[in-house]
Amino acid sequence: MSEPVVVQGTTVASPYDHGVAVQSGSAPISDDFTKGSKQEVRCRDPIFALLLYANVGAICGVVGAYGTAAFEKAFGDANSTVDWAPYLYAAAVTGIFSMVLAGIMFLVMMRIPQFLIKTSLIFVVILSGVWCVIAFVGGNIIGGIIGAVFFALMMCYARAVWSRIPFATCNLVTAMTAVKLNCGVVFASYFFLLLAFGWSILWTIALVGIWDDTITCVVNEAGQNVCTEVNYGILFGMFVSYFFTHQVIQNTIHVTVAGVVGKYCKCTYVYI
Repeated sequence: MSEPVVVQGTTVASPYDHGVAVQSGSAPISDDFTKGSKQEVRCRDPIFALLLYANVGAICGVVGAYGTAAFEKAFGDANSTVDWAPYLYAAAVTGIFSMVLAGIMFLVMMRIPQFLIKTSLIFVVILSGVWCVIAFVGGNIIGGIIGAVFFALMMCYARAVWSRIPFATCNLVTAMTAVKLNCGVVFASYFFLLLAFGWSILWTIALVGIWDDTITCVVNEAGQNVCTEVNYGILFGMFVSYFFTHQVIQNTIHVTVAGVVGKYCKCTYVYI
């Protein structure tokens, strides 16, 4: 077994009774400390839950009212001036690519958690430096200056956090160990990933339907195709809807995995 990693920090006493004496120089236990208890399972954000259901229901309603007709017109009408098929294909390809990339990154995290944080940080620093060099070589002075600023910032950031990387690495190794011993959480994560993919497809159909219904294009006397102005308020609401639902799905995955890892760390001693 390798030597334990020494991490900078201040010794603090645990508020729990582990049957060991507190070392001298440690912070004293607070007199008003109260040990936590198991919380009841209930919905703690009913307002945002209702907003989520209303959001998904509204998008489904838009798809039923406008989306299907727009795609039937695009795919079935040979005289249609707008081809909506590429938008749907782009959403599908992006979703499939994200699932494949997520799988690859998960395998990388499972294989080399000890080196992943340092490797990622070094990669970002090198990439920012390469961006700066390419910009200057290509004659883009402004881009080179911006790249140099980001490169300097990344160098300063790397130097500031380098001594804390061993602690973060230990946390990552512990978390990946918990995931390995609780593989069901992987299937749960992929379920939510597929849910996010389906949401992207549904939202794209709704957006295409709204766009087709609100935008009218005519050919003027000069033979040019002139379209009405875009309703930016509707577009803004659609993008908020898309972002909000994806954040809910992302945070659901986060708290699920965090709960599994937290329960594992509470019930098991892990030696790294």
